[in-house]
Amino acid sequence: MTISDIADYCALRDCTVTLGDPAVGFIEVDSGGYRSRPNYARFLMLNELSALPSPPKVLKNATSFKVNLGRGPMTLSRAEFEEELRTLREKVES
Repeated sequence: MTISDIADYCALRDCTVTLGDPAVGFIEVDSGGYRSRPNYARFLMLNELSALPSPPKVLKNATSFKVNLGRGPMTLSRAEFEEELRTLREKVES
């Protein structure tokens, strides 16, 4: 699974996916790919910007996948998300 695979999933499902793990951080992916967002709230509070997590590291260690659909979010484990990604890929290819 790559960020490009998740971006394709987002394009087909018209959603965004927030993935990660508390130990490595979280990133957001939409149909355009990885969405980088500076932590402006932290900047205002502490006058500093924390480093953003590394997308490849987050993807490798992600245990939680929050799929943000129009009808509401659903949280999936890594195995559940990989299965949904595989199922959607099979539907597109057939």
